[in-house]
Amino acid sequence: MMNTKKKQPRRPMTRRGFSFLEAVLAAALLAIVASSIFSVLSYAMNSDRRDEARLGAAEVANRVIVSYLDDSTSVDKLPDTIDYGIYTFRWDLDEDKIRIEEPNRRNRVTAGRQGAVPTALTNLKEIRVTVWLDEGRPETLVPGASTGVRLTRLVNPLGFGSRGEDSMERLMGDPGRISDLLQTLTGFEDPDAEGGG
Repeated sequence: MMNTKKKQPRRPMTRRGFSFLEAVLAAALLAIVASSIFSVLSYAMNSDRRDEARLGAAEVANRVIVSYLDDSTSVDKLPDTIDYGIYTFRWDLDEDKIRIEEPNRRNRVTAGRQGAVPTALTNLKEIRVTVWLDEGRPETLVPGASTGVRLTRLVNPLGFGSRGEDSMERLMGDPGRISDLLQTLTGFEDPDAEGGG
């Protein structure tokens, strides 16, 4: 006896596809992930731009300080805005006198004078240079409205020789600056003068 099996007709294979709801949810999930990635990339790029601008502002501030140290009158000739790379910066310089005080200076005799203090100790200055990004908007005409830096430096009027040969040449070529330097080197402030006591 022959064993014959009857071939059964094959059923067409059916694949179960995505339903409309699954497709919409997948698209929404993809949009959320893409949005997150783009926002992180945008934040990183903006942060990099701010850091680059802050670094440029620090470089401009340093250059203004170097100009001041070489010749304090030279900063008056600098423009209100300074271009550095792709950025334009505004700047401001403030200076204050700094004094070195001795608690008992009246008891000391200097240069034959009771309580006198060398003017080299009373002519120190603190300079502050503030530099900020000028974005072309009215509110960025003043510091604090955009990315910026402030550099502060103590200036010793006797430190003229440590700034290079060109600084020394400019000093020697200006009789007024030589006179100021000699006054600083040889002058004394009496105890009753400003800040004395």
